[in-house]
Amino acid sequence: MAVPTFKPRRNAAPNNLSNVLVYILAVVGVGLLVYFGGSLFGGVTNLVGGKSGLVVETPNTTAEVYFDDNYLGRTPFESTEVRSGDHKVTIKNEDVSYDVQISFARGSQVAMVRDLGVSDAFSSGLNLWLENSDSTAVLSVVSEPSGAHVFIDNTELGTTPFSTSTLSEGEYDLRLEATGFETQTSRIKIQEDHKLNVVVDMFPVVAPSRVDLLSGAASLYDIYSSESAVTSNVNDWARAVAYWNQTRGIALGDTGVNKELVFDYLIDFNGRIYDRGGEDVTSSPEELGEVVRGAYLRRVSDGPGITEAAETALATVNASLGARAQITGTPEGWVNVRAEASLDGEIVQRVNEGETYPILEETPAWTRIKISDTVQGWVYSTYVTVAE
Repeated sequence: MAVPTFKPRRNAAPNNLSNVLVYILAVVGVGLLVYFGGSLFGGVTNLVGGKSGLVVETPNTTAEVYFDDNYLGRTPFESTEVRSGDHKVTIKNEDVSYDVQISFARGSQVAMVRDLGVSDAFSSGLNLWLENSDSTAVLSVVSEPSGAHVFIDNTELGTTPFSTSTLSEGEYDLRLEATGFETQTSRIKIQEDHKLNVVVDMFPVVAPSRVDLLSGAASLYDIYSSESAVTSNVNDWARAVAYWNQTRGIALGDTGVNKELVFDYLIDFNGRIYDRGGEDVTSSPEELGEVVRGAYLRRVSDGPGITEAAETALATVNASLGARAQITGTPEGWVNVRAEASLDGEIVQRVNEGETYPILEETPAWTRIKISDTVQGWVYSTYVTVAE
């Protein structure tokens, strides 16, 4: 579809933004290079008749762009034919839609970089536009979440919402940092008589930089967070882990970052079960098929280990695969079940030879079994035969 041409309002007053040249370098984590100004459009002097420019990029996906609910085209998108004034821009793909109201100054451009992610909570982006300023250069930075630390050329100047008129004309490296969120950086250019507006949405960090096995586990990894923006959207968190894995990469132990999906299933602290793409399969765990490696989505506030609900879910995963432990070859006809995978572990129960139980987890020397809905424990693998 051709990009429609928008005519300027006849009563619009002229302004002096037609000579502005500004560019930005990509948001970290978005991984995109966007030129804002002459390098992109062939010179802002091409923006004549009171028109404005718009550029939209969506790394990791292709999205549709709408202007006041009118379809413009697909990303990567650029136009020098949009009307000045306040307008709604919508960027959406099959899963996520992002809307924003932006003021388009005559003769200037608006740049938008949007990582749509998997939901509103798990996405990020940068919007940048210009306004006239009375004989001074102004930088305004707003972020979600607010309170992000603002660095200019590696010097911290404050926290968002942040505004300054002390920067002289020139180019600067802008960086935003917030605990629990992906660091965002861009390169900006400040000019006299203009206010540069920068609005940044920060992507919550969905997995630690190094993902290790849960203590005592053989194949269940610990993905944890203390950030409420992550843990309060646990279903989206599961999908975001898969998305993060494919776009940022996940490092298992010291094996290095891997952008191939590394988990066959996920279990959260509520006892929900997800497939490797993060889709909920709690009611049909047999859809998982053959699994080798899993991950547990843990709230730091819950402490180490997994919740009872997660224990039950893990048992369901193993039971759905038909793996059961049959007690065999015991000298006394029974074997102790221990709270930990150690001969020093507390004995929680005894099980008899010939009995079978669902397998929750295995290590080279120990097998964790489910005895009942309330009792699980470890038995020495020498006395266990795995039965399908």
